[in-house]
Formats: sequence, C-alpha cells, structure tokens
Amino acid sequence: MKTPEITKTWQRTKTPGLIRHRGGRYYGRFTLGGKTKFVALETDLLEIARKRFAEHKSRVERVRKAARSTQAGAGTMADLLTLYRKKVEERQGIAEGTRSRYLEHADYIAKTWPGFETLRPDEINRTKVEEWRDNALKHGTGFKQKGAKQVSEKTDGKSPGSFNKAIDALRRMLDIAVESGAIHANPLAVRGLKAKDKPRKPDLPATSVLTSIFADIEASGGRGLEIADFCRFLAFTGCRLHEATKVTWADVDSARGIIHVRGTKTEAAAREVPLIPAAKLLLERIHERRKASALVAVDGVPYIDPKDPVLGVCEAGRSLTRACKKFGVNNLTHHDLRDAFATQAIEAGVDIPTVAAWLGHVDGGALLMRTYAHHRRPHSIAQAAKVNFGSTQGETCHV
Repeated sequence: MKTPEITKTWQRTKTPGLIRHRGGRYYGRFTLGGKTKFVALETDLLEIARKRFAEHKSRVERVRKAARSTQAGAGTMADLLTLYRKKVEERQGIAEGTRSRYLEHADYIAKTWPGFETLRPDEINRTKVEEWRDNALKHGTGFKQKGAKQVSEKTDGKSPGSFNKAIDALRRMLDIAVESGAIHANPLAVRGLKAKDKPRKPDLPATSVLTSIFADIEASGGRGLEIADFCRFLAFTGCRLHEATKVTWADVDSARGIIHVRGTKTEAAAREVPLIPAAKLLLERIHERRKASALVAVDGVPYIDPKDPVLGVCEAGRSLTRACKKFGVNNLTHHDLRDAFATQAIEAGVDIPTVAAWLGHVDGGALLMRTYAHHRRPHSIAQAAKVNFGSTQGETCHV
C-alpha cells in the first residue's frame, strides 16, 4: 500500500482533496473558477472529516454545474440562486447576521413564487414579477415560529419590506445572468415593481415613562441594576444591540467625550458617537461600580482591564416586557431604545445628517427622515404653539 505523501505542513489522505494539517485538523482543498480554496472541516477525526468533505464537495459541484449551465444559456433560476448564495457566503465586509438575512431574502423568493426555480432567466418579466408580488403580499411564507400556536404577522412574510428585500436579491441574481451572457439585460432594471412600504414609526412612551421603566427594572433585584443600565446605554447612545455588547472600556474616550462603536451591520457602521450628558453620567456610575468589584489593584488603584466589556449583560427583553406591561405601554424592544435616542436627538434640534451619522447610517439621513423624524404628541403640540400668523394669544385671526 502506498504511503500518503508527507510535507512539512500537509499530509494527503486516501480521499483526493481531503488533507490533514500538521496540527491534526482536516481541511478540504477545492478548485473553483481557477482558484484553489481551503475549507476548514473543524475536526481532527478522519471519519467526520470525510463526511463533511463530501458535503462541501457536493456544494462545490452544484456551483460548478450552475455556472456551466448559466454560461451555456441553459441555466434556470435554481442555478442563479445557487450562484447568488455562493456570492453572499463569500462576500467580505458584512456581519454574519447581515449575511444570514441576505440568504433569507433569496429563500423568500422560492417560498412565495411557485415554480420559480424551474424558470429560465429570460422568462422573468414585469408581468410575472407583478403576479409574484401580489401572491407574496397576500399569502406570505406561512412561517410559524417553533412552539407558536399561530403564524405571527411579524414573521409571516406578507410585509412589503420582506418582498422588497427579496426583489433586490432577485435583481442581483439576474445581474449574474447578464454578466455570464445568459440574458442581454436585467428585466428588473425598471422602476415601479416594489411594493409600497411605509417604514414603521416607533410608538414610544414619554421620556418620563421610559425613565420609570428603567427604574422599575433596576428595583427588581438580582441583576436588575445591570439590566437597567444596559437599557439606558441603548437609549443614551443609539447603539444597536450587538454593537452595545461589544463596547469595551478601551472604546470609551472620556477626554474627548466619545465612544468608539464597532459597527456590526457593515464595516461602514463603525463610528464615533459623542456622549450626551446622561450617557457620561451612566458610564461614570458603571465605571465606579466596576472599580468597587475589581479583584486586582495597581499601585493601590483598582484595575479594570480595557478589554473588558462595559455592560454586564447582553440583553433585556424579558425585563422590558414585564416593565412595559406594568406601566400599560406597548412592548418595547432593544431597537425601540435606539429609536428613543434618535427621537430625543431630533426633538432637541440636532440636524438629521448628524443624527444619521451617530446611528451609523451611510445614506446622509434618507432613512432617518422616513423612519425616525416623528414627534410624540406633547412635543408636537408644544411646537405648534410657536406658529402663528400675526395673532396674539386671545385674539381672533381673520383670514
């Protein structure tokens, strides 16, 4: 029996393409599009490695077949879906959560468009897309969360937003067909195919109620203080949930009055956010609490590792739900606290582009104008009192 070839780094196995690193872990070596790619199989057991290698090899073969069929003009939308998924999986500069959502948008098409995968790219036209749109908005995906008794409106796939994200994915699939020469132009380059979508405007309670909710969570005992401060941090900085959990003490620049936020949605979301007075006081209070519980001291001063996270918990969903129910307000989510920050900033007179930059938006404020530029009733009434047409209080204005 021939002995597997040994190199300084790699050892071949009897399975072509399956190799073992000198550290003991197995990898798959694949060539696609003239490029060699190594895939970590995350195991040092040969039998498990063989099974995972076979799964990866099957996926690579599907991509090869899809690429050949598309370039030959015989590909279907199933082939384009395969190629699109590969592009998303290999795309750099996006968070894993964003990658997963892009893949979900592609899956939405197959779930809401019967017979989609068997269509040829040249069969996609405006009429078919409009029929799909009407069917998708009427029936959705029918998805029901595990353990739920019925389909939820938030996850049933009937929202215009879900459809519009899916049509963006479809447009990119057809771009692949154009690039490969399967079709001469993208039929979705025209306007007017998306569903009318009005962004949800958060229904937020008054600031005094938010403050009471945070205080109630803090008074609940146990980790109530840490959870309450987690909620306050979201509301005082406008961070997304996963951004907030990654903030360390090294990211807090007290001298400049800012925090460095590592964007988790895209690389472009990384930014500096100025600390409003409430945020400064909150961070000072948390810092003092960390010093009081520090186990190490340097020159008699409690030491806090700059790499340590600022926040002591990673979520507050249940506590928010309980407190909102107690105060009789609509249930608040982590993202609603980010909305509260945006709303407070706008009502304080901060200009839209600046607030957009604080939130990590890269559109200059377009989304902010559609989603966050709302005012709660007390503020709206107070602002209306400033508007008059030459009349004074108690006088009648004749037009």
